[in-house]
Amino acid sequence: MKYKQKMTFLRAATIFGVATGYFFLLLFALLPFLKSNFLLNPSLYWFFTGYFLFVPLFLYSVIMVRHEGNKSIKALIQALNIKKLSYKDWRYAIIGTILIFLFTGFIFGCSFLLNKYFGIRVLNTTPWFMEEMRPFQGIEKLLLLVWFPMFFFNIVGEEILWRGYIQNRMEGKYTWLLCSFLWSVFHIPFGFDIIIMALPALLIIPYIFYKRNNTLIAIIIHGVYNGPLFILIALGLIK
Repeated sequence: MKYKQKMTFLRAATIFGVATGYFFLLLFALLPFLKSNFLLNPSLYWFFTGYFLFVPLFLYSVIMVRHEGNKSIKALIQALNIKKLSYKDWRYAIIGTILIFLFTGFIFGCSFLLNKYFGIRVLNTTPWFMEEMRPFQGIEKLLLLVWFPMFFFNIVGEEILWRGYIQNRMEGKYTWLLCSFLWSVFHIPFGFDIIIMALPALLIIPYIFYKRNNTLIAIIIHGVYNGPLFILIALGLIK
């Protein structure tokens, strides 16, 4: 049996706000510390910072759900609304992923045209704290083994917290839109260009969770949207 406590908007906003503040703290304290004291591949500075950010999100979700009385692994999974995918779930996952890529491409295309005809700068698709990263060469490709666990906690940690724990416990027809807004706030440390580029994902993923109430769909869409693209960039296959 799963136990759930009601989530108010104020409490949800507080959790998102604290997570965003913690994100800023890591970027302006831990990241500079790593760069000043350790000579590493530029990618590792973000990878290690990411561990400090996303592992706590993952653990916080599990701890809070256990605090509700969900002690077994099965109860935890149920309380986080992680379910097997039905045919309809797969359809939402596939269509949602395609729409996110299409709308993201549309936004970047508009940015390109605005730059070409009106001189407005093209949106920067790289977060400011990752600009020193370069494609992996030779043995550096093994650094993907360091990235992958961080990527797991990034995607799963975010989704079980934002969707499985918070949105899952909020009531109301438009709570998905409130969660979209709060999720956008969490992305402020990445820069406003990234928020604009990510708007399709920031809107579509919470909406699909509202429609299907299955965190696994959100995990799949988020992972497919972020993972392969980073690998292609890291390997120098795209810029």
